[in-house]
Amino acid sequence: MKKVYQCSNTLELQPFIETLKRLDIKHLIKNEYISGAIGELPFTEAWPQIWVLNDNDVAEATAACRATETDINSDKPDWDCSHCGETNHASFEFCWQCEHL
Repeated sequence: MKKVYQCSNTLELQPFIETLKRLDIKHLIKNEYISGAIGELPFTEAWPQIWVLNDNDVAEATAACRATETDINSDKPDWDCSHCGETNHASFEFCWQCEHL
């Protein structure tokens, strides 16, 4: 089991979790509920982390997380859902309103 990604809060971690789910990479989230310990622990030690269960999946999971991070940080334009017409942020892979791809 190896850590492949961490960020400052669970909300920011969600796109990476969804990426690994889509690839069917077994993983777990550590420190998901530990934010109350910040102050007793260094803040970076309390950040939520994604750990991949199978060491054979680490390279694929790491590459997928890097690609997701690049995609989130890119300057793509927002997009309109073809199903419901809702405007979505460029980093969204599916519509936040109707969950259509």
